[in-house]
Amino acid sequence: MATARKALSEDFEKTYPLLEKFNNTNIKREDWKKLFSNPWNNSEKYCGYVLIDSDKIVGYLGTLFSTRSIQGQTYNFCNVTSWIVEKEYRNQSFLLLLPLLTLKKYTITIFSPSEATYIASKKLGFQDFETHKRLIFPGFTFKALYEDCSIVTKRELIAESLDEKLQKLFFDHQYFNCIHLLIKTKFGTIFMIATRTKKKNIPVAQIHFISNHNAFRQSLNFLKLKICLKLKVFMLLVDERFVEEINIPCSMKFRLPYPRVSKSESLSGKTIDSLYSELIVLNL
Repeated sequence: MATARKALSEDFEKTYPLLEKFNNTNIKREDWKKLFSNPWNNSEKYCGYVLIDSDKIVGYLGTLFSTRSIQGQTYNFCNVTSWIVEKEYRNQSFLLLLPLLTLKKYTITIFSPSEATYIASKKLGFQDFETHKRLIFPGFTFKALYEDCSIVTKRELIAESLDEKLQKLFFDHQYFNCIHLLIKTKFGTIFMIATRTKKKNIPVAQIHFISNHNAFRQSLNFLKLKICLKLKVFMLLVDERFVEEINIPCSMKFRLPYPRVSKSESLSGKTIDSLYSELIVLNL
């Protein structure tokens, strides 16, 4: 009979052989190790849960803890990632999930669930908060090309232009493969955090955070071309819930393999973004 306990940073070496079984060649050993480093110095000093039989780690469930200020209030987050268990111990997998139920003061999120993770999370009371993503193509027009708009990518210029709240997001994510954009439009200023990834070998900018949703919505139809040109990508990728009320020419809505889910006593899905998550740490 295996037992579960909190995973600590020193467990990485024994856990890594399990993580290799995900067979994701885009994720390097150094990236996996970040899951064990408490990257945002949260007061929780552990990084998930491990399932142990004798001295061998036979299962792992990762957690990334963070603290956010949203609409003037402070909230604790726990992002769940990388649930994997050796085949012969699958009947004990729930031992890794059950401790999540004790995190009463946390909004718990799962952004990239497998089928097993999704089914298990629903049994534990998690709710769907996103079912689709939107691919947005640049859509060339002369109006979009000449629309008055500036995009700043130099980090030192961005940092000095942000207020304290946004500076925290900036500094917390500057050591990952993040792109920081400060966009000035006639509708307002937007601070955006994205990552560059590939979909079927096509360069894509995946948007994780938008500071000014109203300005983003009003300027998107000309902004999409300017962002794609600036970042040298062919498309933008954004969660559908952030653009579902906008008519976006040259875009395509598609269903996620399994919905993103959360468990929270205080926050709705529209207030949850993918900062401080494995999508950032592992660049998924």
